[in-house]
Amino acid sequence: MTSKTNILDAAIKVLRHGQTLTIDSVAREAGLTKPGVVHHFATKATLTLAVVDHVMDIWENDLLARASSEADAPTKLRAYVEFALTSPMDPSDLALFADARLRDELSEQWVRRLDPWFGTSIDHPAARAARFIADGAWFDRSLGIVDLTEAQLEDILAVAMRLINEGVQK
Repeated sequence: MTSKTNILDAAIKVLRHGQTLTIDSVAREAGLTKPGVVHHFATKATLTLAVVDHVMDIWENDLLARASSEADAPTKLRAYVEFALTSPMDPSDLALFADARLRDELSEQWVRRLDPWFGTSIDHPAARAARFIADGAWFDRSLGIVDLTEAQLEDILAVAMRLINEGVQK
């Protein structure tokens, strides 16, 4: 019997291969029939929301390895910036954009889950700039647009960390 987690892992593989996320494409990747996927995820919308949650679970596990959930806001922002600049990224990290019709629900879900890591409690312009550097790196690296060397990424990371430190020192 295939678990929901196996189906969600198959959905991530679909996204990594640059395919459109559909119940059919996930069923093929999971080695199931369409009814086999529908048994766990009744609609494409349900599947898409679950995939975004699954990607965010992966992100949160990485972030928690860098900072505890009880850490202060600057420490959490540092963890997010480091994650966005150094963790492996691929198209599955853009699951948030998997279905434009679900934009509002997906955005709300994304903010609810990840706001504690880069959220609205950081109000200094320098610290916000560090967050936007990380967001841009996440997006570009997930799309494979930017291919920076490790040294270049380290330099950018250092700049972002200086910005966070500047924001903390207000």
